[in-house]
Amino acid sequence: MSVRAGLHWLFAAALLVLASAPPATATATATATGISITDQAGRKVKLSEPARRIVLSEGSDMIGLALIDPQPVARVVAWNPARIDADTMASFRATAPAIDAIAVLKGTWAGGFPVERVIALEPDLVLLHPYYANDRSVVDKLEAAGIAVAIIDIAPQIRAADPLEGLRLLAQLTGNSERAAGFFAFYEAHVEKIRSRLAAAGPARRPRVLLEAHAGKGGCCASTGKSVGIGDLIEFAGGHNIGAEVIPGTIGELSAEYVLQADPDVYIGTGGAYLEASGGLVLGTGRAPEQALASLQAVVLRPVVRDLRAVAEGRAHGVWMPLNGALNIVVIDAFARWIHPDLFHDIDPASTLDEINRRFSALPIAGTYWISLDAGGQPPQQ
Repeated sequence: MSVRAGLHWLFAAALLVLASAPPATATATATATGISITDQAGRKVKLSEPARRIVLSEGSDMIGLALIDPQPVARVVAWNPARIDADTMASFRATAPAIDAIAVLKGTWAGGFPVERVIALEPDLVLLHPYYANDRSVVDKLEAAGIAVAIIDIAPQIRAADPLEGLRLLAQLTGNSERAAGFFAFYEAHVEKIRSRLAAAGPARRPRVLLEAHAGKGGCCASTGKSVGIGDLIEFAGGHNIGAEVIPGTIGELSAEYVLQADPDVYIGTGGAYLEASGGLVLGTGRAPEQALASLQAVVLRPVVRDLRAVAEGRAHGVWMPLNGALNIVVIDAFARWIHPDLFHDIDPASTLDEINRRFSALPIAGTYWISLDAGGQPPQQ
């Protein structure tokens, strides 16, 4: 099995979620008098012209903005980059040095949103994660200051009727709908290829997949559950997330006994630079394949994981957790190939990411974003 270097930035357990939008149906309309949308919290948002001074409550939204806007850094006046690791930030900086001039916010996730500081920056749009649908105080204060607020999750949600709804709304708010159409078509074509091929093949059994979140951080195994999140990508790619059988929410712990009894066909660990200090799975921007391989090998040779048939038979893989966001089509491609290698042998996540970097992203990235081991948890033969 060859090494393939294949971003929702999640190094805290709660952030495994591709946050579920509230039940309201989002809409967008451009008129002679400006732009009007209904956001994912069912709120009306109006702008007199495309937003030029945006505040991002979630730093990883910069990645999504870069897919649809040729100058994303110039459009953002403040953000919270806490979940952008140093290597990825260095990559952004090399492409757009002005990123260091963007005001840095803190506490935008933990209920400490710096309302007064944001108001002083005079943005024309504050983009809030759906977390804030239940925190009216922040929204009310910003709107009282005359600042438009949109509650949107721009990470594609594969279980939604329109997975790209959030990104479409952002494109509308920034006047980028025409430019964004190319990426939307690209995403939808990839999704349809996988959906239609699975439907035609009609596999009698979905391979069982253990997804270990934050692999190697502790004992086995933290995993994703039934809630909206990366587990949806496993199901979409034709697998069955074993964590969903016993974890009702976003993330939880699986017992060693359950994991061994479930006997997963495929093991997938998630990780990133944030796990380096704890000896976990390390891969991502600027990381060499050799480092990623060594860390995955150490992860799968831990108790419980080393006894899995998936490891013994060469179906152990790792993926950079931040890919589970605006770029999750790359994760879908990797999962499809790992779960159904015969059916999707021609699907290449490296080519997918290369094309995104070349055709769409204003902030391209390069590194080792996924990795695989051969039978017995051994590095692939060169």
